[in-house]
Amino acid sequence: MAIAPTKKKWQWFSLLGAAATIWTQTGLAAEQISLVYPPFGTFNIQVSDLATFAATGQASSDLKLLIQLLPSDQQANLREGLTTRMDLKPTTVSQFVNSPLGQSFLERIGQVIHADNDVNGGQALGKALTTAASSPSGITLLSVLQAFPGKSVKVNGELGLTAVGAFIRAVNQEQRAQDFIERLAQLQPRTSLPSGLYPAQKGPFQWQKQNMTFTNPNRTTGAIPADLYVPIGITAPAPLIVISHGLASDRTTFAYLAEHLASYGLAVLAVTHPGSDASRVGSFLSGAPLDYENLPKDWAQRPLDLKFGIDAVAALVQKNPALKIDTKNVGLFGHSMGGFTVLAAAGGTVDWNAVKQRCLAAANDLFIFNISLPLQCRSLGLSDAPSTLVDPRVKSVIAVNPVSSMLIGERGMANIKVPVLIVSSSKDVFAPPLEEQILPFTWLQAEPKYLAMLVPGTHFSALGVSEAGVLPVPNDLIGPNPQLAQPFFKGVSAAFFGVFNQQNEQLRPFLSQTFVSQVAQPTFQAYWVDRINPQQLQEVLAGRIGAQPQR
Repeated sequence: MAIAPTKKKWQWFSLLGAAATIWTQTGLAAEQISLVYPPFGTFNIQVSDLATFAATGQASSDLKLLIQLLPSDQQANLREGLTTRMDLKPTTVSQFVNSPLGQSFLERIGQVIHADNDVNGGQALGKALTTAASSPSGITLLSVLQAFPGKSVKVNGELGLTAVGAFIRAVNQEQRAQDFIERLAQLQPRTSLPSGLYPAQKGPFQWQKQNMTFTNPNRTTGAIPADLYVPIGITAPAPLIVISHGLASDRTTFAYLAEHLASYGLAVLAVTHPGSDASRVGSFLSGAPLDYENLPKDWAQRPLDLKFGIDAVAALVQKNPALKIDTKNVGLFGHSMGGFTVLAAAGGTVDWNAVKQRCLAAANDLFIFNISLPLQCRSLGLSDAPSTLVDPRVKSVIAVNPVSSMLIGERGMANIKVPVLIVSSSKDVFAPPLEEQILPFTWLQAEPKYLAMLVPGTHFSALGVSEAGVLPVPNDLIGPNPQLAQPFFKGVSAAFFGVFNQQNEQLRPFLSQTFVSQVAQPTFQAYWVDRINPQQLQEVLAGRIGAQPQR
Protein backbone atom coordinates (compact mmCIF):
# COMPACT_ATOMS: atom_id res chain seq x y z
CA MET A 1 0.00 0.00 0.00
CA ALA A 2 1.11 3.55 -0.65
CA ILE A 3 0.32 5.74 2.30
CA ALA A 4 -0.28 9.37 3.13
CA PRO A 5 0.51 10.17 6.76
CA THR A 6 -2.16 12.02 8.74
CA LYS A 7 -1.87 14.01 11.95
CA LYS A 8 -5.43 13.29 13.08
CA LYS A 9 -6.29 11.11 16.05
CA TRP A 10 -8.19 8.11 14.79
CA GLN A 11 -8.66 6.52 18.19
CA TRP A 12 -12.18 5.44 17.36
CA PHE A 13 -10.84 3.71 14.25
CA SER A 14 -8.88 1.46 16.60
CA LEU A 15 -12.08 0.79 18.52
CA LEU A 16 -13.88 -0.05 15.30
CA GLY A 17 -11.08 -2.46 14.49
CA ALA A 18 -12.45 -4.47 17.42
CA ALA A 19 -15.95 -4.14 16.02
CA ALA A 20 -17.41 -6.82 18.21
CA THR A 21 -16.56 -4.75 21.27
CA ILE A 22 -18.33 -1.72 19.82
CA TRP A 23 -21.39 -3.84 19.08
CA THR A 24 -21.72 -4.78 22.74
CA GLN A 25 -20.94 -1.24 23.88
CA THR A 26 -23.41 0.93 22.05
CA GLY A 27 -25.43 -0.73 19.31
CA LEU A 28 -26.89 1.49 16.59
CA ALA A 29 -30.27 3.19 16.30
CA ALA A 30 -31.87 6.44 15.15
CA GLU A 31 -33.78 6.91 18.42
CA GLN A 32 -33.28 3.98 20.74
CA ILE A 33 -30.73 1.23 21.20
CA SER A 34 -31.97 -2.07 22.60
CA LEU A 35 -29.20 -4.31 23.82
CA VAL A 36 -30.58 -7.80 24.37
CA TYR A 37 -28.31 -9.45 26.90
CA PRO A 38 -29.59 -12.74 28.37
CA PRO A 39 -29.91 -13.44 31.26
CA PHE A 40 -29.63 -9.79 32.30
CA GLY A 41 -32.50 -8.66 30.07
CA THR A 42 -32.70 -5.74 27.65
CA PHE A 43 -30.95 -2.41 28.07
CA ASN A 44 -32.60 0.53 26.28
CA ILE A 45 -30.44 3.60 25.63
CA GLN A 46 -31.64 6.74 23.87
CA VAL A 47 -29.35 8.08 21.14
CA SER A 48 -30.11 11.57 22.48
CA ASP A 49 -28.59 10.49 25.80
CA LEU A 50 -25.42 9.49 23.97
CA ALA A 51 -25.33 12.91 22.26
CA THR A 52 -25.70 14.64 25.65
CA PHE A 53 -22.98 12.46 27.13
CA ALA A 54 -20.65 13.23 24.21
CA ALA A 55 -21.24 16.98 24.53
CA THR A 56 -21.25 17.38 28.33
CA GLY A 57 -19.97 14.19 29.91
CA GLN A 58 -23.26 13.83 31.76
CA ALA A 59 -24.70 10.31 31.51
CA SER A 60 -28.32 9.31 32.04
CA SER A 61 -29.09 6.66 34.63
CA ASP A 62 -29.54 4.00 31.94
CA LEU A 63 -26.30 4.98 30.25
CA LYS A 64 -24.43 4.99 33.57
CA LEU A 65 -25.53 1.41 34.16
CA LEU A 66 -24.29 0.34 30.74
CA ILE A 67 -20.98 2.23 31.12
CA GLN A 68 -20.35 0.41 34.38
CA LEU A 69 -20.44 -2.88 32.47
CA LEU A 70 -17.58 -1.78 30.21
CA PRO A 71 -13.90 -2.36 31.02
CA SER A 72 -12.34 0.70 32.65
CA ASP A 73 -10.16 1.58 29.64
CA GLN A 74 -13.20 1.54 27.33
CA GLN A 75 -15.17 3.74 29.74
CA ALA A 76 -12.52 6.43 29.40
CA ASN A 77 -12.45 6.19 25.60
CA LEU A 78 -16.19 6.06 24.99
CA ARG A 79 -16.92 9.80 25.09
CA GLU A 80 -14.06 10.80 22.80
CA GLY A 81 -14.75 7.82 20.58
CA LEU A 82 -18.30 9.02 19.97
CA THR A 83 -17.20 12.30 18.38
CA THR A 84 -13.76 11.67 16.86
CA ARG A 85 -14.09 12.25 13.13
CA MET A 86 -12.92 10.10 10.25
CA ASP A 87 -12.41 12.17 7.11
CA LEU A 88 -13.55 10.13 4.14
CA LYS A 89 -15.18 11.46 1.00
CA PRO A 90 -18.86 10.58 0.54
CA THR A 91 -18.02 8.98 -2.83
CA THR A 92 -15.43 6.76 -1.17
CA VAL A 93 -17.86 5.61 1.51
CA SER A 94 -20.66 5.07 -1.00
CA GLN A 95 -18.48 2.99 -3.29
CA PHE A 96 -17.20 0.87 -0.42
CA VAL A 97 -20.71 0.30 0.94
CA ASN A 98 -21.91 -0.81 -2.50
CA SER A 99 -18.85 -2.90 -3.35
CA PRO A 100 -18.78 -6.68 -2.95
CA LEU A 101 -16.26 -6.34 -0.12
CA GLY A 102 -18.39 -3.74 1.63
CA GLN A 103 -21.57 -5.77 1.25
CA SER A 104 -19.87 -8.81 2.74
CA PHE A 105 -18.57 -6.74 5.66
CA LEU A 106 -21.99 -5.22 6.35
CA GLU A 107 -23.73 -8.57 6.12
CA ARG A 108 -21.45 -9.98 8.81
CA ILE A 109 -22.02 -7.03 11.16
CA GLY A 110 -25.75 -7.27 10.49
CA GLN A 111 -25.82 -10.67 12.14
CA VAL A 112 -25.20 -8.90 15.45
CA ILE A 113 -27.02 -5.62 14.74
CA HIS A 114 -30.67 -5.95 13.69
CA ALA A 115 -32.78 -3.13 12.28
CA ASP A 116 -36.54 -2.66 12.66
CA ASN A 117 -38.58 -5.87 12.44
CA ASP A 118 -35.52 -7.78 13.62
CA VAL A 119 -33.92 -7.96 10.14
CA ASN A 120 -30.20 -8.03 9.39
CA GLY A 121 -28.93 -4.50 10.03
CA GLY A 122 -26.11 -4.48 7.50
CA GLN A 123 -27.95 -2.52 4.82
CA ALA A 124 -29.21 0.01 7.36
CA LEU A 125 -25.67 0.50 8.62
CA GLY A 126 -24.50 1.10 5.05
CA LYS A 127 -27.12 3.83 4.62
CA ALA A 128 -26.10 5.39 7.93
CA LEU A 129 -22.43 5.49 6.93
CA THR A 130 -23.28 7.10 3.59
CA THR A 131 -25.54 9.69 5.23
CA ALA A 132 -23.00 10.52 7.93
CA ALA A 133 -20.23 10.99 5.36
CA SER A 134 -22.30 13.73 3.68
CA SER A 135 -23.17 15.50 6.94
CA PRO A 136 -21.27 18.57 8.25
CA SER A 137 -19.87 16.54 11.13
CA GLY A 138 -18.62 13.80 8.81
CA ILE A 139 -18.32 10.22 9.97
CA THR A 140 -18.21 9.92 13.72
CA LEU A 141 -19.61 7.08 15.77
CA LEU A 142 -22.34 9.44 17.03
CA SER A 143 -23.24 10.72 13.55
CA VAL A 144 -23.60 7.14 12.33
CA LEU A 145 -25.86 6.36 15.28
CA GLN A 146 -27.99 9.40 14.54
CA ALA A 147 -28.24 8.53 10.84
CA PHE A 148 -29.20 4.89 11.36
CA PRO A 149 -32.64 4.46 9.72
CA GLY A 150 -35.64 3.26 11.69
CA LYS A 151 -36.90 3.89 15.19
CA SER A 152 -34.90 1.29 17.05
CA VAL A 153 -32.32 -1.40 16.59
CA LYS A 154 -31.86 -4.62 18.48
CA VAL A 155 -28.32 -5.67 19.29
CA ASN A 156 -27.73 -9.34 20.01
CA GLY A 157 -25.62 -8.97 23.13
CA GLU A 158 -25.09 -12.72 23.51
CA LEU A 159 -23.77 -13.08 19.97
CA GLY A 160 -21.76 -9.91 20.42
CA LEU A 161 -20.25 -11.30 23.61
CA THR A 162 -19.29 -14.48 21.75
CA ALA A 163 -17.65 -12.31 19.11
CA VAL A 164 -15.76 -10.42 21.81
CA GLY A 165 -14.60 -13.70 23.29
CA ALA A 166 -13.40 -14.90 19.90
CA PHE A 167 -11.65 -11.57 19.33
CA ILE A 168 -9.90 -11.79 22.71
CA ARG A 169 -8.81 -15.35 21.97
CA ALA A 170 -7.41 -14.24 18.63
CA VAL A 171 -5.50 -11.40 20.28
CA ASN A 172 -4.15 -13.74 22.98
CA GLN A 173 -3.01 -16.27 20.38
CA GLU A 174 -1.22 -13.56 18.42
CA GLN A 175 0.59 -12.46 21.58
CA ARG A 176 1.50 -16.02 22.57
CA ALA A 177 2.86 -16.70 19.09
CA GLN A 178 4.95 -13.53 19.14
CA ASP A 179 6.30 -14.31 22.61
CA PHE A 180 7.18 -17.77 21.32
CA ILE A 181 9.10 -16.30 18.36
CA GLU A 182 11.01 -14.02 20.73
CA ARG A 183 11.99 -16.94 22.97
CA LEU A 184 13.04 -19.03 19.96
CA ALA A 185 15.17 -16.15 18.67
CA GLN A 186 16.97 -16.03 21.99
CA LEU A 187 18.05 -19.63 21.37
CA GLN A 188 19.65 -18.77 18.03
CA PRO A 189 23.46 -19.13 18.15
CA ARG A 190 25.33 -15.86 18.41
CA THR A 191 27.31 -15.09 15.27
CA SER A 192 30.59 -13.26 14.77
CA LEU A 193 30.01 -10.63 12.08
CA PRO A 194 32.83 -9.90 9.61
CA SER A 195 34.58 -6.57 10.05
CA GLY A 196 34.65 -4.05 7.22
CA LEU A 197 31.37 -5.35 5.79
CA TYR A 198 27.88 -4.20 6.75
CA PRO A 199 25.05 -4.89 4.25
CA ALA A 200 22.78 -2.21 5.71
CA GLN A 201 25.21 0.42 4.45
CA LYS A 202 25.50 1.46 0.81
CA GLY A 203 27.48 -0.96 -1.33
CA PRO A 204 30.50 -0.20 -3.54
CA PHE A 205 28.76 0.03 -6.93
CA GLN A 206 27.15 2.94 -8.73
CA TRP A 207 24.07 2.20 -10.80
CA GLN A 208 21.90 3.52 -13.60
CA LYS A 209 18.12 3.46 -13.79
CA GLN A 210 16.21 3.12 -17.01
CA ASN A 211 12.48 3.10 -17.63
CA MET A 212 11.02 0.27 -19.64
CA THR A 213 7.68 -1.31 -20.46
CA PHE A 214 6.56 -4.82 -21.24
CA THR A 215 3.28 -6.62 -21.78
CA ASN A 216 1.47 -9.48 -20.12
CA PRO A 217 -0.60 -10.91 -22.99
CA ASN A 218 -3.22 -12.12 -20.53
CA ARG A 219 -4.04 -8.54 -19.51
CA THR A 220 -6.04 -5.96 -21.45
CA THR A 221 -4.47 -3.00 -19.63
CA GLY A 222 -1.70 -2.42 -22.17
CA ALA A 223 1.96 -1.81 -21.42
CA ILE A 224 3.23 -2.44 -17.90
CA PRO A 225 5.72 0.17 -16.68
CA ALA A 226 8.87 -0.87 -14.84
CA ASP A 227 12.15 0.59 -13.61
CA LEU A 228 15.38 -1.32 -14.26
CA TYR A 229 18.36 -0.59 -12.00
CA VAL A 230 21.68 -1.75 -13.45
CA PRO A 231 24.94 -1.70 -11.45
CA ILE A 232 27.97 -0.11 -13.13
CA GLY A 233 31.43 -1.64 -13.18
CA ILE A 234 30.55 -5.26 -12.51
CA THR A 235 32.64 -7.93 -14.20
CA ALA A 236 30.16 -10.83 -14.17
CA PRO A 237 26.45 -10.78 -15.06
CA ALA A 238 24.39 -9.55 -12.13
CA PRO A 239 21.56 -11.65 -10.71
CA LEU A 240 18.16 -10.05 -11.32
CA ILE A 241 16.01 -9.11 -8.31
CA VAL A 242 12.34 -8.39 -9.08
CA ILE A 243 10.23 -6.29 -6.70
CA SER A 244 6.45 -6.73 -6.46
CA HIS A 245 4.50 -4.03 -4.63
CA GLY A 246 1.29 -4.38 -2.62
CA LEU A 247 -2.17 -2.94 -3.09
CA ALA A 248 -2.21 0.82 -3.78
CA SER A 249 1.55 1.00 -4.38
CA ASP A 250 3.69 1.07 -7.52
CA ARG A 251 7.23 0.54 -8.80
CA THR A 252 8.52 3.59 -6.87
CA THR A 253 7.41 2.35 -3.45
CA PHE A 254 10.60 0.36 -2.92
CA ALA A 255 12.97 2.63 -4.84
CA TYR A 256 15.09 2.96 -1.70
CA LEU A 257 15.57 -0.82 -1.64
CA ALA A 258 16.17 -1.12 -5.39
CA GLU A 259 18.93 1.48 -5.23
CA HIS A 260 20.51 -0.23 -2.24
CA LEU A 261 20.54 -3.67 -3.86
CA ALA A 262 21.97 -2.20 -7.07
CA SER A 263 24.83 -0.76 -5.02
CA TYR A 264 25.71 -4.37 -4.12
CA GLY A 265 26.00 -5.41 -7.75
CA LEU A 266 22.47 -6.73 -8.19
CA ALA A 267 20.25 -5.74 -11.10
CA VAL A 268 16.75 -4.83 -9.95
CA LEU A 269 13.44 -4.72 -11.82
CA ALA A 270 10.61 -2.89 -10.03
CA VAL A 271 7.25 -3.37 -11.75
CA THR A 272 3.86 -1.69 -11.45
CA HIS A 273 1.02 -4.22 -11.40
CA PRO A 274 -1.96 -2.73 -13.27
CA GLY A 275 -5.30 -2.98 -11.50
CA SER A 276 -3.96 -3.02 -7.95
CA ASP A 277 -1.50 -0.13 -8.20
CA ALA A 278 -1.60 3.36 -6.70
CA SER A 279 -3.10 5.05 -9.77
CA ARG A 280 -6.04 2.64 -9.95
CA VAL A 281 -6.83 2.88 -6.23
CA GLY A 282 -6.25 6.64 -6.34
CA SER A 283 -8.84 6.93 -9.10
CA PHE A 284 -11.26 4.97 -6.93
CA LEU A 285 -10.77 7.34 -4.01
CA SER A 286 -11.40 10.26 -6.36
CA GLY A 287 -14.77 8.86 -7.36
CA ALA A 288 -14.08 6.48 -10.24
CA PRO A 289 -15.45 2.95 -9.85
CA LEU A 290 -13.02 0.26 -8.77
CA ASP A 291 -12.85 -2.61 -11.23
CA TYR A 292 -14.06 -5.41 -8.95
CA GLU A 293 -14.75 -7.65 -11.93
CA ASN A 294 -11.06 -7.76 -12.83
CA LEU A 295 -9.74 -8.03 -9.27
CA PRO A 296 -9.71 -11.86 -9.48
CA LYS A 297 -7.58 -11.55 -12.62
CA ASP A 298 -5.21 -9.19 -10.80
CA TRP A 299 -4.44 -11.89 -8.23
CA ALA A 300 -3.84 -14.56 -10.85
CA GLN A 301 -1.88 -12.37 -13.27
CA ARG A 302 0.49 -10.73 -10.80
CA PRO A 303 2.97 -13.67 -10.75
CA LEU A 304 2.80 -13.77 -14.54
CA ASP A 305 3.61 -10.05 -14.65
CA LEU A 306 6.93 -10.99 -13.06
CA LYS A 307 7.51 -13.75 -15.59
CA PHE A 308 6.93 -11.48 -18.57
CA GLY A 309 9.01 -8.75 -16.92
CA ILE A 310 11.94 -11.15 -16.63
CA ASP A 311 11.40 -12.17 -20.26
CA ALA A 312 11.53 -8.50 -21.27
CA VAL A 313 14.85 -7.98 -19.45
CA ALA A 314 16.21 -11.13 -21.11
CA ALA A 315 15.26 -9.67 -24.50
CA LEU A 316 17.12 -6.45 -23.65
CA VAL A 317 20.21 -8.44 -22.73
CA GLN A 318 20.02 -10.37 -25.98
CA LYS A 319 19.89 -7.13 -27.96
CA ASN A 320 22.66 -5.51 -25.93
CA PRO A 321 25.30 -7.99 -24.73
CA ALA A 322 27.03 -5.19 -22.80
CA LEU A 323 24.05 -5.27 -20.41
CA LYS A 324 25.39 -7.68 -17.79
CA ILE A 325 22.28 -9.25 -16.24
CA ASP A 326 21.73 -12.95 -15.52
CA THR A 327 17.99 -13.50 -16.03
CA LYS A 328 18.32 -17.19 -15.18
CA ASN A 329 19.35 -16.28 -11.64
CA VAL A 330 16.41 -14.40 -10.15
CA GLY A 331 15.49 -13.33 -6.63
CA LEU A 332 12.06 -11.99 -5.71
CA PHE A 333 10.98 -9.41 -3.13
CA GLY A 334 7.29 -8.74 -2.48
CA HIS A 335 5.17 -6.90 0.06
CA SER A 336 1.60 -7.73 1.16
CA MET A 337 -0.31 -8.62 -2.02
CA GLY A 338 3.14 -8.68 -3.58
CA GLY A 339 4.11 -11.21 -0.90
CA PHE A 340 1.58 -13.62 -2.36
CA THR A 341 2.85 -12.71 -5.84
CA VAL A 342 6.44 -13.70 -5.15
CA LEU A 343 5.58 -16.82 -3.13
CA ALA A 344 3.41 -18.05 -6.01
CA ALA A 345 6.11 -17.28 -8.59
CA ALA A 346 8.65 -19.09 -6.40
CA GLY A 347 6.61 -22.30 -6.42
CA GLY A 348 3.73 -21.77 -3.98
CA THR A 349 0.94 -23.49 -5.89
CA VAL A 350 -2.65 -22.26 -5.89
CA ASP A 351 -5.43 -24.85 -5.90
CA TRP A 352 -8.41 -22.73 -6.95
CA ASN A 353 -10.95 -25.35 -5.88
CA ALA A 354 -9.38 -25.46 -2.42
CA VAL A 355 -9.40 -21.65 -2.30
CA LYS A 356 -13.12 -21.69 -2.98
CA GLN A 357 -13.77 -24.15 -0.16
CA ARG A 358 -11.63 -22.18 2.31
CA CYS A 359 -13.33 -18.93 1.37
CA LEU A 360 -16.81 -20.40 1.70
CA ALA A 361 -15.96 -21.65 5.17
CA ALA A 362 -14.57 -18.25 6.15
CA ALA A 363 -17.63 -16.42 4.79
CA ASN A 364 -19.88 -18.43 7.11
CA ASP A 365 -17.73 -17.80 10.19
CA LEU A 366 -18.74 -14.61 11.99
CA PHE A 367 -15.81 -14.78 14.34
CA ILE A 368 -12.88 -14.49 11.93
CA PHE A 369 -10.89 -11.29 12.41
CA ASN A 370 -8.34 -11.59 9.60
CA ILE A 371 -8.95 -8.45 7.54
CA SER A 372 -7.01 -9.80 4.57
CA LEU A 373 -9.36 -12.75 3.95
CA PRO A 374 -12.11 -10.87 2.05
CA LEU A 375 -9.45 -9.40 -0.24
CA GLN A 376 -7.87 -12.80 -0.83
CA CYS A 377 -11.28 -14.30 -1.55
CA ARG A 378 -11.88 -11.75 -4.29
CA SER A 379 -9.63 -14.06 -6.31
CA LEU A 380 -12.68 -16.29 -6.81
CA GLY A 381 -14.76 -15.95 -9.94
CA LEU A 382 -11.84 -16.35 -12.31
CA SER A 383 -13.05 -18.44 -15.23
CA ASP A 384 -9.66 -19.10 -16.81
CA ALA A 385 -7.24 -19.44 -13.91
CA PRO A 386 -3.63 -20.07 -15.01
CA SER A 387 -2.57 -23.67 -14.47
CA THR A 388 0.85 -22.67 -13.14
CA LEU A 389 2.35 -19.49 -11.72
CA VAL A 390 5.84 -20.73 -10.85
CA ASP A 391 8.92 -19.45 -12.69
CA PRO A 392 11.86 -21.91 -12.64
CA ARG A 393 14.36 -19.05 -12.95
CA VAL A 394 13.60 -17.97 -9.36
CA LYS A 395 16.35 -19.00 -6.95
CA SER A 396 15.27 -17.19 -3.76
CA VAL A 397 12.35 -15.19 -2.37
CA ILE A 398 11.65 -12.60 0.34
CA ALA A 399 7.99 -12.07 1.29
CA VAL A 400 7.22 -9.13 3.62
CA ASN A 401 3.83 -9.10 5.35
CA PRO A 402 2.48 -11.55 2.75
CA VAL A 403 -1.23 -12.38 2.50
CA SER A 404 -1.47 -15.91 1.17
CA SER A 405 -3.06 -18.23 3.75
CA MET A 406 -6.26 -18.62 1.72
CA LEU A 407 -4.69 -18.54 -1.72
CA ILE A 408 -1.63 -20.77 -1.33
CA GLY A 409 -2.44 -22.60 1.87
CA GLU A 410 -0.53 -25.38 3.57
CA ARG A 411 -0.13 -27.71 0.57
CA GLY A 412 0.88 -24.89 -1.75
CA MET A 413 3.55 -23.54 0.62
CA ALA A 414 5.07 -27.02 0.88
CA ASN A 415 5.80 -26.91 -2.87
CA ILE A 416 8.26 -24.01 -2.61
CA LYS A 417 11.77 -25.42 -3.09
CA VAL A 418 13.99 -22.31 -3.02
CA PRO A 419 15.37 -20.45 0.04
CA VAL A 420 12.68 -18.30 1.66
CA LEU A 421 12.66 -15.36 4.05
CA ILE A 422 9.29 -14.29 5.47
CA VAL A 423 9.21 -10.97 7.32
CA SER A 424 6.40 -10.31 9.79
CA SER A 425 5.41 -7.22 11.78
CA SER A 426 4.12 -7.50 15.33
CA LYS A 427 1.51 -4.73 14.95
CA ASP A 428 0.20 -5.66 11.51
CA VAL A 429 -3.62 -5.46 11.64
CA PHE A 430 -4.04 -5.99 7.88
CA ALA A 431 -2.03 -9.21 7.53
CA PRO A 432 -2.15 -10.79 11.01
CA PRO A 433 1.28 -12.28 11.80
CA LEU A 434 0.06 -15.61 13.16
CA GLU A 435 -2.31 -16.50 10.33
CA GLU A 436 -0.46 -14.93 7.41
CA GLN A 437 3.21 -15.39 8.26
CA ILE A 438 3.96 -17.60 11.29
CA LEU A 439 1.70 -20.53 10.43
CA PRO A 440 2.60 -20.37 6.70
CA PHE A 441 6.27 -20.44 7.73
CA THR A 442 5.67 -23.79 9.46
CA TRP A 443 4.15 -25.11 6.22
CA LEU A 444 7.34 -24.49 4.27
CA GLN A 445 9.46 -27.49 3.42
CA ALA A 446 12.19 -25.42 1.75
CA GLU A 447 15.68 -25.30 3.25
CA PRO A 448 16.98 -22.95 4.32
CA LYS A 449 14.05 -20.87 5.47
CA TYR A 450 13.93 -17.91 7.81
CA LEU A 451 11.27 -15.93 9.67
CA ALA A 452 12.02 -12.42 10.89
CA MET A 453 9.67 -10.39 13.07
CA LEU A 454 9.93 -6.60 13.39
CA VAL A 455 8.66 -5.15 16.69
CA PRO A 456 6.68 -2.85 16.83
CA GLY A 457 6.51 -3.03 13.05
CA THR A 458 3.26 -2.52 11.16
CA HIS A 459 1.98 -3.32 7.67
CA PHE A 460 3.54 -0.04 6.51
CA SER A 461 7.01 -0.29 8.09
CA ALA A 462 8.68 -1.58 4.92
CA LEU A 463 7.30 1.12 2.64
CA GLY A 464 8.83 4.24 1.23
CA VAL A 465 6.48 6.90 2.60
CA SER A 466 5.31 9.69 0.32
CA GLU A 467 2.86 12.56 0.67
CA ALA A 468 1.58 11.43 -2.71
CA GLY A 469 0.35 8.17 -1.21
CA VAL A 470 -3.27 7.35 -1.95
CA LEU A 471 -4.43 5.88 1.37
CA PRO A 472 -5.01 8.26 4.32
CA VAL A 473 -3.64 5.93 6.96
CA PRO A 474 -3.87 7.00 10.63
CA ASN A 475 -0.56 7.45 12.42
CA ASP A 476 -1.27 4.77 15.00
CA LEU A 477 -1.56 2.21 12.18
CA ILE A 478 1.61 3.44 10.42
CA GLY A 479 3.56 3.03 13.65
CA PRO A 480 7.11 4.38 13.99
CA ASN A 481 8.50 6.32 11.03
CA PRO A 482 8.98 3.67 8.30
CA GLN A 483 12.23 5.33 7.23
CA LEU A 484 13.71 4.14 10.53
CA ALA A 485 13.05 0.54 9.45
CA GLN A 486 14.83 0.90 6.12
CA PRO A 487 18.28 -0.15 7.44
CA PHE A 488 16.70 -3.44 8.55
CA PHE A 489 15.10 -4.14 5.16
CA LYS A 490 18.19 -3.00 3.27
CA GLY A 491 20.51 -5.12 5.39
CA VAL A 492 18.59 -8.41 5.43
CA SER A 493 17.72 -8.14 1.72
CA ALA A 494 21.30 -7.44 0.62
CA ALA A 495 22.56 -10.30 2.79
CA PHE A 496 19.86 -12.76 1.68
CA PHE A 497 20.19 -12.14 -2.04
CA GLY A 498 23.97 -11.88 -1.67
CA VAL A 499 24.14 -15.38 -0.23
CA PHE A 500 21.57 -17.15 -2.38
CA ASN A 501 21.91 -15.31 -5.71
CA GLN A 502 25.48 -14.03 -5.65
CA GLN A 503 26.84 -17.01 -3.67
CA ASN A 504 28.70 -14.59 -1.40
CA GLU A 505 29.38 -16.65 1.73
CA GLN A 506 30.90 -13.63 3.48
CA LEU A 507 27.35 -12.36 3.92
CA ARG A 508 25.91 -15.52 5.51
CA PRO A 509 26.74 -14.47 9.11
CA PHE A 510 24.36 -11.54 8.61
CA LEU A 511 21.44 -13.96 8.23
CA SER A 512 21.28 -14.18 11.99
CA GLN A 513 19.73 -12.94 15.19
CA THR A 514 23.00 -11.20 15.96
CA PHE A 515 22.72 -8.96 12.89
CA VAL A 516 18.99 -8.19 12.94
CA SER A 517 19.10 -7.26 16.63
CA GLN A 518 21.75 -4.68 15.75
CA VAL A 519 20.39 -3.28 12.50
CA ALA A 520 16.83 -2.80 13.79
CA GLN A 521 17.89 -0.64 16.72
CA PRO A 522 17.17 1.82 18.25
CA THR A 523 13.53 2.19 17.14
CA PHE A 524 12.71 -1.46 16.52
CA GLN A 525 13.55 -4.85 17.85
CA ALA A 526 13.89 -7.78 15.49
CA TYR A 527 13.72 -11.53 16.02
CA TRP A 528 15.12 -14.16 13.64
CA VAL A 529 14.38 -17.89 13.59
CA ASP A 530 15.17 -20.67 11.15
CA ARG A 531 12.72 -23.29 12.42
CA ILE A 532 9.48 -23.64 14.36
CA ASN A 533 8.14 -26.91 15.68
CA PRO A 534 4.50 -26.95 14.51
CA GLN A 535 3.31 -29.18 17.36
CA GLN A 536 4.99 -27.00 19.95
CA LEU A 537 3.48 -23.89 18.36
CA GLN A 538 -0.01 -25.40 18.69
CA GLU A 539 0.66 -26.14 22.36
CA VAL A 540 1.73 -22.52 22.82
CA LEU A 541 -1.40 -21.18 21.10
CA ALA A 542 -3.56 -23.34 23.37
CA GLY A 543 -1.83 -21.86 26.40
CA ARG A 544 -0.31 -25.17 27.46
CA ILE A 545 3.35 -24.19 27.06
CA GLY A 546 4.80 -21.23 28.87
CA ALA A 547 8.33 -22.46 29.46
CA GLN A 548 11.38 -21.91 27.31
CA PRO A 549 10.90 -23.72 23.98
CA GLN A 550 13.37 -26.09 22.42
CA ARG A 551 15.03 -25.01 19.17
